[in-house]
Amino acid sequence: MNVEDLLLTKEEIPVLYKPNFNRPYFEIPIHPALVREDVQIDSGIAQRMFPAAAAEYLPELAAYSAALLDGDQDKKWFSEVFLKPGLEVISKDGRQTFQQWVDLTLVDANGFASAFSINRNAGGTLQYNPDERPQYISPPRVNFSKEKFAAYRVGETFERVPGVRALVYGHHNIDFYPGALFLRNWALLTLNESIKQLGDKLFEEDKLNRMNWF
Repeated sequence: MNVEDLLLTKEEIPVLYKPNFNRPYFEIPIHPALVREDVQIDSGIAQRMFPAAAAEYLPELAAYSAALLDGDQDKKWFSEVFLKPGLEVISKDGRQTFQQWVDLTLVDANGFASAFSINRNAGGTLQYNPDERPQYISPPRVNFSKEKFAAYRVGETFERVPGVRALVYGHHNIDFYPGALFLRNWALLTLNESIKQLGDKLFEEDKLNRMNWF
């Protein structure tokens, strides 16, 4: 497994919603090398990825909305509130703004984006808390191969279990599909760019994880 294999895909990290969930849910694992104090990541990655996340989000929300039944209340709401304004990222009060959402990123000392927030009250926040215990990740929320689960693993996990304990972002006020979709896309773009930047350092960490797994 090389660095490219460690990148996160939307197929691996789906936003789960209707009909099984009454609010959107997704789980974004963090490769343990990204939070190490002895690595340095470009602290501007998350901000640079904000417009890219907006560009991905709009057509994906449009496709999702078009597939909804005409009687679904979300269909009209998504169209009028989130799709009509279109794609324009502007600077407002010194921060990037897309529609009603604002770039409220938090970055750790090593450059790792520890929080993605677009609106604490109406859009939601993803935040990594190093004091919280690793969370168990498994399908259908995280659809990794066995090798990729091993690469993201933190601590011990029995080999027969289709999942591992891993570092993840916690959720706050992610109540609606549009906010969940934007945050998922923004976090994936940022983490993938961070993984690419670490390159060989992260690959060495992955090799050690796999040696301990098999």
